[in-house]
Amino acid sequence: MWGEKVVCPHCGKLTNKAPYCKYCGKPLDLPEEKSPEAEEAESEEAKKEIVIERVSEEVLERKPSVQEISEERKIVEQLANVYNWRNSLLELFLNGEASAEVFVDIYKEYRNRIKAVNSKRLEMIRSLEDRISELNSKLEQLKIRHEIGEIPDKQYITEKLSIDRELSKIKPRLNILHNAFNVKLADLPEYEAKIREFRDRISSEGVSRGLSEEDVNMIVSDLDETLESLKDLLE
Repeated sequence: MWGEKVVCPHCGKLTNKAPYCKYCGKPLDLPEEKSPEAEEAESEEAKKEIVIERVSEEVLERKPSVQEISEERKIVEQLANVYNWRNSLLELFLNGEASAEVFVDIYKEYRNRIKAVNSKRLEMIRSLEDRISELNSKLEQLKIRHEIGEIPDKQYITEKLSIDRELSKIKPRLNILHNAFNVKLADLPEYEAKIREFRDRISSEGVSRGLSEEDVNMIVSDLDETLESLKDLLE
């Protein structure tokens, strides 16, 4: 009797046929004695279910996370990271912790990476804005066709809802792309002040710290561009 197995009704595990489950300790409430054939069939079925359950758990564990980061978020995070590295590099240089030669080499590398990623970001913005214009045009045509009686009410409502739904998904994606620095709105003034400080110090101290006039002008121009972008976000 003790060699036979039953499924515990409380924890669902296969346990020895006994008054209590050896896993959770709760009473098994065993039914009346069944024929050996019936018990064997039930035992085999229980084993199959346990194997299936374990396999399912393993498959679920191997599945990748369902949480996905949008392409827009990936681009902005990538760009923001390079901006942050550039800012840290500027701070190191202005604090005298990096030579002018090393600073310029790394700065130009970051500058090229910013240009490349930002180009992708602007391309994505243009694509989404074009799609918004296209959808707004469709919406206007739909409204006119409905007003003149070509399109019945039911079709108008269905198509309008479909367009509105797509528009509602595009706008948040655009909002993500517009914030190239991935900075919260509340933190923008502080971020802007830091960039302005870098700009002013490079302009006034750059040459004395070993930078050429050309490099100073390049960096100041880059920081002016950053300040202009931040101004748009602050407005």
